[in-house]
Amino acid sequence: MDGSCPLLLSNFGEQNGSDRGVGYLVQKLPLYRPSPDTSDLGYHTLDNSACRSSSSTSNVTAPIKHQHQHQQQKTLCQLDEELLLKIFDWLTTKERCTVAQTCHRLREVAWHPSLWHDIEMDHTQCVTTAMNAIAYHGHHSRIHRLILDGASGHPGVLAALPLPRLTTLALRHLRHVNDDIVAAILDNCMHLRELDLTGCAFVTRAYTHRSALQLQSLDMSDCHGVDDAGLALTLSRMPHLSCLYLRRCARITDASLVAVTSYCGTLRQLSVSDCGRVTDFGVRELAARLGPSLRYLSVGKCDRVSDAGILVVARHCYKLRYLNARGCEALSDTAVLALAKGCPRMRAFDLGKCDIGDATLEALSTGCPNLKKLSLRGCERITDDGLEALAYYVRGLRQLNIGDCPKVTCLGYRAVKRYCRRCVIEHTNPGFSS
Repeated sequence: MDGSCPLLLSNFGEQNGSDRGVGYLVQKLPLYRPSPDTSDLGYHTLDNSACRSSSSTSNVTAPIKHQHQHQQQKTLCQLDEELLLKIFDWLTTKERCTVAQTCHRLREVAWHPSLWHDIEMDHTQCVTTAMNAIAYHGHHSRIHRLILDGASGHPGVLAALPLPRLTTLALRHLRHVNDDIVAAILDNCMHLRELDLTGCAFVTRAYTHRSALQLQSLDMSDCHGVDDAGLALTLSRMPHLSCLYLRRCARITDASLVAVTSYCGTLRQLSVSDCGRVTDFGVRELAARLGPSLRYLSVGKCDRVSDAGILVVARHCYKLRYLNARGCEALSDTAVLALAKGCPRMRAFDLGKCDIGDATLEALSTGCPNLKKLSLRGCERITDDGLEALAYYVRGLRQLNIGDCPKVTCLGYRAVKRYCRRCVIEHTNPGFSS
């Protein structure tokens, strides 16, 4: 045996072998990695001595103490099925399949239909082998949530399987996923609500031949082939979309934001961070048309976004609770003062490397009393006075980043510690005490 755990081979556990030591085995099995000289008894073993003790000689001479231990070791497999199902339900997909290879009893429990609603696989597992085994046992129709993160094999098997109950699907960093596979999956999954295609380099759109999808959340971050035309085609089939993430999709422009406003009238969350071709025009169109519905907006590292775009956000997005403008160096106190006044429900701000000073902190202290998270990393104009004003009025602050703020001294740091007792402070000054 090579110590690997092939996920869900349909014939695992069929080999002949002793069940000696199964209880002890299962207690430690997630940590097991057999050595090269381990005997293959048809199931994974944890202790080589347990294998050797199966000889007839050891059976005759075994002390009473060992016999008593052996009786205790078998109690796990003798547990009621309902209790075993609860135990298996706490395990990950990989751990569950590993335990199932120990004996026939646990194999039967592992394939119980109630355990196959939620499946996660990583780079150590094969999509093709796993899904074929699941289909062999007829459990593919029971899956509600399927997460594949860098798994090997060809995901085309998903396109051929009916998955009528699937609501959440993640195909992160899968090399063989392309537009045709995504389209086939969307055609088969009538009730899909969440789709994550992060890092699928060959995907340019998520299109279906059906008239409309029930999809509510779409993540196409790091899908570098996505452009304005592909995104518009994608959104045309998703009228119910409320969350859209397009991080590092460098080919999209303001035209994509206009398409968002045309097709997704109830959008609540949008991230176009690191999309360097997005400008103030796109942000203005987005805010003017979807302002009342937006709760989350990220334009981090969009260096063409300035006060002109954010002022429109402040005017129309009065229910906004999160704004990431990190790296928008053209953003000044003027825009943030307007945000503090126009968005009183704000909970989290990332203003790292923006051209802001103490006026911003004073405005936030009075305009956003429920602020929980604030990043000021790299804001060189921030001083102790601004921090003290913020901390005094916003005592519910939980996270604060003041790294690379050269004008902040121990006085400002201690003021935050004094007024915001539960605040976690990130900094780069070794002189600040804990």
